Amino acid sequence: MTRTVVAWVTGFVLLLETFGIILLCLTLGAVVDNQSMSLAGTDPDAVVSGSYVLAVVAGLFLCACAFVAFRCAVRRHAPGRAGRVLLIVAAVVHGVLAAVSLALLGLAAFLGLLVVLALLVLILVSPDAAPARPRAEVSPSTTP
Repeated sequence: MTRTVVAWVTGFVLLLETFGIILLCLTLGAVVDNQSMSLAGTDPDAVVSGSYVLAVVAGLFLCACAFVAFRCAVRRHAPGRAGRVLLIVAAVVHGVLAAVSLALLGLAAFLGLLVVLALLVLILVSPDAAPARPRAEVSPSTTP
């Protein structure tokens, strides 16, 4: 029961995070393009292209993590080997980003990332749902 509820919540949170990250990357790319900014002499077009590529890659990664979480919720089982590796990578990334965000962005961003990290870890370590009890089978020879 715990894994199912946590998996549903994690899937929705990861989808919201996907839209937020994509919107952030597209906004940063548009700002860099409009202002013709460069980072340490880098071509602004390269920075814009990198921002858009990051939007696609991060969006696909977070959507894959959300898919694994939803699949765990529907099946009521732990993720498979590939899904477990994907969720572990997402948890490590969220942990590193949480540590960096505490120093640079403040406590609110840190706590938000820690909540997502905790949800990912709960999916990985919570036990499977109890299997359904087998019903007693009635054989044709025992019916009156």
